[in-house]
Amino acid sequence: MSVSDPNNRFNGALANFKSDQLITNDTSSGELQKYEKNEFSVRVVALDDLAMLESIVREAFPGINPVTRLERDLARQNGLYLAATRRWYGEEQELGPRYAIATKSEKEDVSFAARVKRNVDRYVLDRIARPNLPSDYIAGFIGMWLVLDEAHVVIIGLRESDRRKGIGELLLISAIEHAVENDCRMVTLEVRESNKPAIELYRKYGFQKVGLRRRYYSDTRENAVIMTTPPIQNDDYRNQFTTLVEQHADKWGRVSSPGLDHSDSSEPDEPVSEDSSELEVED
Repeated sequence: MSVSDPNNRFNGALANFKSDQLITNDTSSGELQKYEKNEFSVRVVALDDLAMLESIVREAFPGINPVTRLERDLARQNGLYLAATRRWYGEEQELGPRYAIATKSEKEDVSFAARVKRNVDRYVLDRIARPNLPSDYIAGFIGMWLVLDEAHVVIIGLRESDRRKGIGELLLISAIEHAVENDCRMVTLEVRESNKPAIELYRKYGFQKVGLRRRYYSDTRENAVIMTTPPIQNDDYRNQFTTLVEQHADKWGRVSSPGLDHSDSSEPDEPVSEDSSELEVED
């Protein structure tokens, strides 16, 4: 329970579960409501996740190259990165770590050179210098910076094969929960003007358009829409948010969510750089 959430309503919507079902109070009917378990869970990112995060960035943002700053950003004192994870499937483990971190287009390339490379990776390089991968599979991640009383979402990335599974929304839910726990007043982000699915998802969670950054994205010079939530600590927003979390659990299943041991920093390390947040949402 956090000071900003005295009734523990946010955490209770996701974390109050028993066995393979989530049990939460239905205040309207006075009855208990049950949700099936979701395959995915959310946890804080570790440096050991870097290779998988970089592969997600290559796949989700082929036209830009924020990979060079990812390792640095994970170590920020005022940064928080969360990953949506599940267990590895047997066939994924059999194909080896280099195949696991390949992009969808790399895996689907049927050219002779691509097939030779995959075999060399699997039967030679994976045995000589095996990449360090986490113990769980990462489908997507979200990063945000906590600056004074605001949480700024700087990146959201999903694997192409894991879209339309509610994972982008799950990551957004987790980010808002942690913003509340850190006593942030609002959450803000930038999104491409053409990314209508992402804009609709953000609107669903109360984000409103408050400005425009012209020619913000370096790959296409596209404008970025600035979106901000209303105050996330007030009762109206908390009630709306709790309802949306329950709707997500009803559709996709309950999700285990990590605790947070994170030191706040009142001063940003540097301004938010361009090409920051974008989400390819296909729920």
